[in-house]
Amino acid sequence: MLSNFIKARFLRHLMPKSTICIATAALHSKPTQLDTQITTIKLRFNKQNNIDKHVEFCEKLGITFSDNNLIHQVCTHKSVRSNTAPTNERLDFLGQKVISLYAAEYLFNQVKPSELHDRVYLYTKRSENIGKIGVKMGLNKLLHWTPINESQVIEAERNGQSLQSLGEESVTGRALQALVGAIYHDQGAFAAKQFVHKHILSAPIDISQKPE
Repeated sequence: MLSNFIKARFLRHLMPKSTICIATAALHSKPTQLDTQITTIKLRFNKQNNIDKHVEFCEKLGITFSDNNLIHQVCTHKSVRSNTAPTNERLDFLGQKVISLYAAEYLFNQVKPSELHDRVYLYTKRSENIGKIGVKMGLNKLLHWTPINESQVIEAERNGQSLQSLGEESVTGRALQALVGAIYHDQGAFAAKQFVHKHILSAPIDISQKPE
């Protein structure tokens, strides 16, 4: 017991204050209990670190959510299997409808009635369009999703394949739609309309594309 006390005193001078509690616990707790405690600390730190990055992203775009966890949900794709983390599926659905509404409103007097549906379609159904906008914004760097599998990712990188071939562009597009849905849900229609006009409808779109 005395030996443990001396070790703890010695470690106190070598380690920063933030690690003293962990070092002391290591002398008096079972390894499995300590491992569990450290893992929990790491998970909490990683989650907070991720949220901070997401909040920073929102601040750059001038978005302030009432709950910071909402932007984390926006970036969590349904491919992430978790019993606790909500995914962006419902926000994606809502955002797609919101974008369609404001795109139709914006194009209503600019295109022929026969072209209106296809032009609106380009903003919401062509993954390379909405996805590229999201990538340009840096949204793809904040995504939580599971690619097809690790070996296919490595093979694609070796062959110089595009982001779209890995599915990242499509997932980014869905996250951008979810972001619009979150803005509409949390900030209201006016804020969502401003965002859609500034970041989506202002982006160049190849109108020669045909609906998928």
